[in-house]
Amino acid sequence: MNAPGTLPRARSTPRPATDGSQGSGLSTALTVAAVTVLTSLPVFLPGAANGLISAEYGWSSTRMGAVLAVYWLASLAGAYLTKRAAMPPVIERVLAVALGGTALGLGCAAAAPVVGLWVSSALGGFAYGFTQPHTNALLMRRCPPRTRAFAFGLKQAAVPAATLLASLSMPLLAQPAGWRPVFGLTAALCAAATVPLLWKSELRGVRADGPARQRATPLHRDRYLLALSCAGFFGAMVGNGLGGFLLLSLTTRGTSLAVASTVATGGAALNIAVRLGAGWLIGRRPGATGPALTALFLTGACGTALLTQTHPALTTTGALLAYGGGWGWAGLLHYAIGLPYPGQEGRATAYSQMGVSLGAATGPLMCGALFTVAPAAGWWALTAAGAGAAGCALVARRGQR
Repeated sequence: MNAPGTLPRARSTPRPATDGSQGSGLSTALTVAAVTVLTSLPVFLPGAANGLISAEYGWSSTRMGAVLAVYWLASLAGAYLTKRAAMPPVIERVLAVALGGTALGLGCAAAAPVVGLWVSSALGGFAYGFTQPHTNALLMRRCPPRTRAFAFGLKQAAVPAATLLASLSMPLLAQPAGWRPVFGLTAALCAAATVPLLWKSELRGVRADGPARQRATPLHRDRYLLALSCAGFFGAMVGNGLGGFLLLSLTTRGTSLAVASTVATGGAALNIAVRLGAGWLIGRRPGATGPALTALFLTGACGTALLTQTHPALTTTGALLAYGGGWGWAGLLHYAIGLPYPGQEGRATAYSQMGVSLGAATGPLMCGALFTVAPAAGWWALTAAGAGAAGCALVARRGQR
């Protein structure tokens, strides 16, 4: 057993060496982060445009919650397929195909929204879930050891960056031009991003990160792995319920769309800073990983509790705490799960991604149903989920090897 709060010791399997210098590791992290931003937009664009879509088509919050849930259920399916898969010989090809599918779905949403929004969620979610475990393994293998935690923080900071872009696009682009052109523009951007990835895959050729595809050895599911996967489930309920319904909650209480978007933008910016800062800190103090995860989950629970109030100062503070803490843990979670399983990082983080995807689907569904009764009920439910995530993190710390 390790001392409380420290990472478990890596197993005896040697970790594959990185294939380049610090510079190539940073390049890999930036590429993965950019792909993560683009494959996240099919869920955050509908969340940001929730009010506009509902006004145009008369959709209820329950129906929009179901659209968001489809994304994460498809992500769960994508991650499930990778939990016993070996590392692809050239990961850039997988990323290019994922972006192509994302572009197709967003294009459908722009052309025929009534059906296309469901198609976009399904294709985008599957692409996101399938690529995440592979890119986690990619960061472990190509990034130098002292920068891996920061690389994970950078990768996961791409998710609130997608929320930030989606929130900004509503007052800047969707109000004057309509929300559908925003979806079409994003589809074109995803399609264009496949070109450099395919070019990189041709350059890498046989210089892959591992041997040719082969049957993967089973991964032992211990208490540490399962507890952190459950923490990801509860934490994702908070983060994605927040991303899908914060704007709607604020605007239904009389806040203008511009002010609500500003609050959401500030929260997303804080979330990015927390994920990057946590990665930088853990790169220098690995023993702080467990306490940091627990503290972030509890901070998020305090934030969602404040969102039950109606005073603007309290709801603004709650939004910032919920975004910063309740959604700032993702980089640390995947890093903490992948590190003790050298050579099996992808399969280990497939479990955490499955937990995150299931929680991300449950959160919007639950919030969509509760918000029709009372917005405060949704935020109290997310507060309980944040407390549950903190409890699971404590269980994982006691189960470390």
